[in-house]
Amino acid sequence: MRPEYDGVKFYSKEDFGSAWALQKAEPTLASFNADGDYNDINKVLELYNIQQLIETGAALTSWTDEIHKRYCALVKQFEPILGRRFGKIDNSSFVETQESVSIIYLDDFWKLFVKFKVYERISSEVMRGYLNKPETTLYKLLMHKELVGHYDEEFAEVLRISDQTARILASKFLERNKSVCYLPKSFKPAEFEEIFLRYVHGDNVNANLLQLIYKSQSSAECPISDSLRLEAKRAIKKFWQDHSAEATSIEYGVGVGFRQQDELKTCNREGSKFLISYNVGWLEKTLDYPLILHNFRYVFEMIDWQGRSKLVSVKSDIGAIERAFAVDGIKFYRCGSQFNMMSAMSNAQMSLYCDFLAAHVINLEDVFKWFFEKYLPEEFGVVGFSMNTSSSTATYIEKCRNLASEMDGVLKQFRMFVLNGSIDRELFEMSSEHVVFESVPSLLTKKYAYAASDDIEKEMFALFSDQALLGYTEKTKSKYATLFQLLSGEEMRESDFEPFQTTSLEWLVQRGSLWIDDAEIVKLSNPRVKILKDLYEHDALCLCWHDSWISQIDHMIELGDLRGKATLFSQPEADYLDYILNKSKFSDGLDLRNKYIHSTYSTNETEQQTDYIQLLKLMVLIITKMNDEFCIWKDNKEVTP
Repeated sequence: MRPEYDGVKFYSKEDFGSAWALQKAEPTLASFNADGDYNDINKVLELYNIQQLIETGAALTSWTDEIHKRYCALVKQFEPILGRRFGKIDNSSFVETQESVSIIYLDDFWKLFVKFKVYERISSEVMRGYLNKPETTLYKLLMHKELVGHYDEEFAEVLRISDQTARILASKFLERNKSVCYLPKSFKPAEFEEIFLRYVHGDNVNANLLQLIYKSQSSAECPISDSLRLEAKRAIKKFWQDHSAEATSIEYGVGVGFRQQDELKTCNREGSKFLISYNVGWLEKTLDYPLILHNFRYVFEMIDWQGRSKLVSVKSDIGAIERAFAVDGIKFYRCGSQFNMMSAMSNAQMSLYCDFLAAHVINLEDVFKWFFEKYLPEEFGVVGFSMNTSSSTATYIEKCRNLASEMDGVLKQFRMFVLNGSIDRELFEMSSEHVVFESVPSLLTKKYAYAASDDIEKEMFALFSDQALLGYTEKTKSKYATLFQLLSGEEMRESDFEPFQTTSLEWLVQRGSLWIDDAEIVKLSNPRVKILKDLYEHDALCLCWHDSWISQIDHMIELGDLRGKATLFSQPEADYLDYILNKSKFSDGLDLRNKYIHSTYSTNETEQQTDYIQLLKLMVLIITKMNDEFCIWKDNKEVTP
């Protein structure tokens, strides 16, 4: 059991808790004596953390320039103390010293262990014994290249037998946020499969790690065979069967119905289930093809007022707890409960609406065909688009195969129209180029803007994240979760905030998202904050809907905080399409296009029906995006002198 030590801990220069850490370090700095007793390894490691903190240039607002300069000079005296203490570590004291390190300083211990080349005084036998201790956390040591290189054979030996190895390999090769981890050269990728198989068939497995193995793609650096992935899939099923009684879960559900009612839409909650009903009278009055398409936007609300899909996953919808416990493979589609809820609701909406339309002898695919072959020529004078439909009596396999193919075709036609100004059928038929969703061009010169700098990400985090610790004050307690909510709901002075918070506030003032008036009242700066809020909530700004903000957005692009891009789909929409249709970008993708083209689909008809519903939703998205572009394109043509 490692000892507890309540010392100063430095995390990073960007850490919002730096002011609090400086306050905690102040007594140590004020009373420092270079000739003091520094045998306690944790006391020495605390000096190292204080040194790192001061060397970033961080300072409390209460410090004068003279005090700050004195502390900067003072921490230079820490280095000899660190060297002397680590110079005492040898074969006889290594294990005892290492085990006395507090958990908060374990990383720092190994950094200094390597920096002062202590490993040159520790024999292979002593290190081998330490590595084979069950309580030794191997990945902490594997973070240091020099250490791994010095004990190559010793590390390779323990990795071949350790229960920690599968987790280490997954963290290094399969997870998105790869750990900085070095493996010994004598430990080869050909050995990984056996280690993963041993883990999959073991008694002490983790469902998240099994999911990583099952959903990840094979690579030269970490081969994963299809048979291993299948074993992992079966192990996941067995795990939940074995642990169903002790598992804790939060269940939610969505029920969708059509009925006679006055309101267009009602939403009620029964426990964790949401019951949504729509006015069937309205739907019966809107059976014209244009209105059917409008219903997906204005009744079922699959698209927001700026033409952005509401079915995609965005970062702000994924909570801190979800991020902490989510299975996040290197090529996994990042999503949370909000995405899953919207997916379930939209599936239910689409399924019920298709049945409703079928009862009125309307095939939704015929509505799609009408859009391309009748509406575009008549409304915009755009000719040459075509789309084939499957019959209402076709099997779900046939419907999925046809729709996935036609989806690809209409996007190629749109790309040709944007690039060439017309659709040449003969040229189209010669094209075999693959459609890359994020690269499908736009008819508009200004379409989207995205965050392009670390500072803009930090700024949005400080304003809108409940993890930034800026929404809580003694004055308002826990009434507000974020700084934006706090300043929108209360009149706050700079003096109402703690010192560690004022450092962040002053930085936000420098960025231009806050300003402080003569009475010291902290205020939000518009339109900058509105722009950042829209970007934070949707991961993309749709420029064609923000005429009043465009000069400010252009300025932010010039400064490098934002980047513009003219494509049909926003990046979140392109990612969503990739996730549903293939596995080229996301290894856990549904792969619907390839499944039906290559006949690797499920034989379960219910799953086939669900796949078809997914494809219908994507076609609605594609048509909506194209229609918005053609409408704006037409308006621009008409006002051009």
